Order: sequence, then C-alpha cells, then structure tokens
Amino acid sequence: MGYRQSKQPRAIFHPMRQPIKGQRLGDLEGEFRSLLISCLNECQNGRWGLFGQNNYADAAKYLDWKDGQQLREAALQIRELRAEFGQPNPLVERFLHYCSMRGPNVLGEPKLAKALLDEIQSGDFDSRLAD
Repeated sequence: MGYRQSKQPRAIFHPMRQPIKGQRLGDLEGEFRSLLISCLNECQNGRWGLFGQNNYADAAKYLDWKDGQQLREAALQIRELRAEFGQPNPLVERFLHYCSMRGPNVLGEPKLAKALLDEIQSGDFDSRLAD
C-alpha cells in the first residue's frame, strides 16, 4: 500500500521565479525610462550630477542629486537582471556608457543630457552601443 518512488531524482524547479523576476524587470525598466527622461530634461537645463562626471569629494556635496543616484542604481540593477535573461537593455547600456565618459574633452553634463535625449527621440541608441 505504499507509494511508488521514482528512481529518477527530482529536479528543483521554481516555476514562479522567472515570471516574478520578469515582472520586476519590466516594472524597473518602466520606472527607469520615465525617471531618465525627467532627469535628462532637468540636466540639459543646467543641473549637474546625473552622469557623475564630477564625483570628487569637494564637488559631491554641491552636486548631490538623489534622483540621479537612484537612476544609476536602477540602471545597474536592470543590467544585473538582464544578464540573467541574456539580453542587455540598449537604453540602460547607453546611459551607463554616458556615465562612464571621463576626460578633459568630454562634453559637460547638460550637453551630454541633450545628446542622449536626442538619441532617445530618434531611437538611435541601439546602433550606438558599439561606440
């Protein structure tokens, strides 16, 4: 009267894990995009601190921008989640590329913000990932 036990080991399967991560990723990407557009508009009008070009101890206290920091953190979270799915988010990657730009010949943050907004409006950021 006992139950038959299968001789094959059971695979541990969490059917809800991927849909939950996918939902979280979708929510995070939606929030990222709307916050990005808002921050880029503010930055192109003269606010500094979005791309972290001046993250030096002396300048940081004047350029502290909570939304900018939140945006960079969200971009890194999206990159991490997307790595599990095997496909990068082109907009996130483009934003992080702009955040990595340093040097004396790099445009100032307001001009970078305008350039990224122009790319977003033209839908051109996919082709520029290799830059």
